[in-house]
Amino acid sequence: MGLGRQQIVFGVGNPNADLMFVGEAPGADEDIKGEPFVGRAGQLLTKIIEAIDMRREDVYIANLIKCRPPQNRNPEPDEVEQCEPFLLRQIDMIKPKVIVALGKFAAQALLRTTEPITKIRGREFTYRDAILIPTYHPAYLLRTPSAKRDVWEDMKRVRAILTGE
Repeated sequence: MGLGRQQIVFGVGNPNADLMFVGEAPGADEDIKGEPFVGRAGQLLTKIIEAIDMRREDVYIANLIKCRPPQNRNPEPDEVEQCEPFLLRQIDMIKPKVIVALGKFAAQALLRTTEPITKIRGREFTYRDAILIPTYHPAYLLRTPSAKRDVWEDMKRVRAILTGE
C-alpha cells in the first residue's frame, strides 16, 4: 500500500455550484470512501450547509490535498504544490461565486499567507473570480464548540453574498 493512502479524493457535489468548500486533506474515512468530508467533521459540515438553507448536493466540496498524508499529519509544502493545480482547475471549471476555505491550512495555502486563521477569518478576499471566506474547520468545531458562533457569522455572510442581500 505504500504511504497508507488508498485513493485520490477529488471532490464531490454540484459542478455548477455557486458555493465551494475547500478543506485541507482527506482523513481516514475519506480515504476509504473516496469522498471528502464523510466523517464526523463532514456530518457537521452538512449541518452548516443546511443552516444556510442549502443542501450538500447544491455545493461543491474539495480538498487542497487530494491524498491522505501519512498518519494524518499536515501536508508538506511540496505536497501542496503538487496538488494545487488540480484544485485551481476545479475552481476554474466550477466557477463558484463564493469559496469557503475550511481551516487554517486551506486558508493559508490559498491566500499565500502565514497569518493565523484567527486573523483572517471574518474577512473577505478576492480569489480568482470568487469571494473567498476563510473560516474554522469543522474538525476544530468538534474540539472547540465555542467557535461555532464565528462560523455561523461567516456562513450568514456567505448566504448574503449568494442571495445578493
